[in-house]
Amino acid sequence: MEHYELQVLGDWLHTGAQLINTWWTPTPQAGLAELEAHEVAEVVFIEVFPPVTGAGVDEFLRKIILIMDGKSYHAYVSISGTRASLMTPPKVNIMGRELLALGVPMVNAVKNAAPMLVGTCPKYRDTVTIEALAGGAITQDYRVRLWGYRYEAGDLPRVVGRTGGPFEVRDVQRNRILTVDYPVIDVTEDTWAQLPGGMDQKVPKINPLLRYAYNLLATTPNTPYQFRYETGAVTDRDENLYFPYDVEDRHLIVKGIGVRAPANLARAYLDVDGYPHPKSAGRAAPGFPTAQFNNPLHFGHAQPMFAADLPLFFAIPKLDIPLLITREKGFLAVQDNGVAVVLNTCVVALSGTLIEMV
Repeated sequence: MEHYELQVLGDWLHTGAQLINTWWTPTPQAGLAELEAHEVAEVVFIEVFPPVTGAGVDEFLRKIILIMDGKSYHAYVSISGTRASLMTPPKVNIMGRELLALGVPMVNAVKNAAPMLVGTCPKYRDTVTIEALAGGAITQDYRVRLWGYRYEAGDLPRVVGRTGGPFEVRDVQRNRILTVDYPVIDVTEDTWAQLPGGMDQKVPKINPLLRYAYNLLATTPNTPYQFRYETGAVTDRDENLYFPYDVEDRHLIVKGIGVRAPANLARAYLDVDGYPHPKSAGRAAPGFPTAQFNNPLHFGHAQPMFAADLPLFFAIPKLDIPLLITREKGFLAVQDNGVAVVLNTCVVALSGTLIEMV
C-alpha cells in the first residue's frame, strides 16, 4: 500500500500545569508517531495550538523543537509556541492560508530542477516527537501536531529513485551564483536520512532554518540592535540571528522575515556584507518600516492589526526575492525611533534554507 499522501505524523496534547523553565518531553508513542517497520517519513509543516487562559491571556510557551530518531533538530528548527509570536499556527486560522512549509516532499521535489535544494523537509526512519519549553508557568492545555508524508521503503526506488548531483543557487540581487555539489544517492530505507533534512547527511548538509529571537536587552536609541548570541543580545544559540559566514563555510538563503513590533520600533532590515536590505530611496532610512501599528512584517497573532479576540494569525512574510548570505557576514537588525524599545518586547523570526559545507 502506498502512503505518500499528506497526513498527521504525530499529535501531542499537553494537559495540566507545566512549571516555568521546564521541558515537556513526550514520547513518540504518546503522539502515535512511531512508523511501521520498513517505513520512512518527512515533516512538511507544524501546527501549534497555544496555551491561552479563559480570560484571553497568552501563556509563555517559549520554544518547541523536533526530535527525530532520538536526535535533536533544534539547530535548524526552533519555533515560538506563544500565541502572540506563533510561527506555525493552525492552518485554518492563517490569514490567506500562507502556510509555512519546511520544504517540498521528496516525491514532488524530484520533479524540480534542483530537488536537493527544495526537498528539505525534516526526515526520519523510525520515530519523531517534540520537546516544549515553558518560559513561564503554564496552566492551560496546548497541542503540537506534525503533518507530512510517509513512504513504504519498498516504494522509494520508484517514487524517488536516484537523486542528487550539482545545482546552482542564483543570487539575482547581487548577480552571483553558488554551486553546490550534492552526492548522488540511490534512495532506500538505509539512505533516507542522508537526504536534505535528514540527520545522517554528509557534507554538504542542507536543512530548513526556522528561528525566532527576543531582544534580551533594551535597544540603544538610534542604534541598530543585532540579535547576536555572542554579545548577550539573545537568550541562547537557537535565537542567534548573526551569521559569520565570512569565516564559516555555510550559506544561507533567507526566504522570510517576521517582526512583532512593540512601541518605539521604527524599522528592521537584513544586513548582508555591510549593505542593508531593502536599500533606502534617496535620504530615507534603509529597511522595512516596522512601527507598532504600521508593520508589513507582522507575524503571529493578528493583534494589534485586528481585534485581540479574533483567532487569526499571520505567517512569516516571504521576501519578494530571497537573499543569499555566502562568504560574508549577515545579520538581522532592528532600530528604534529614538526612544529605547523595552527588553523582551520585540520578537523577530527568520525562515530560509541553510547549506553547510562543514
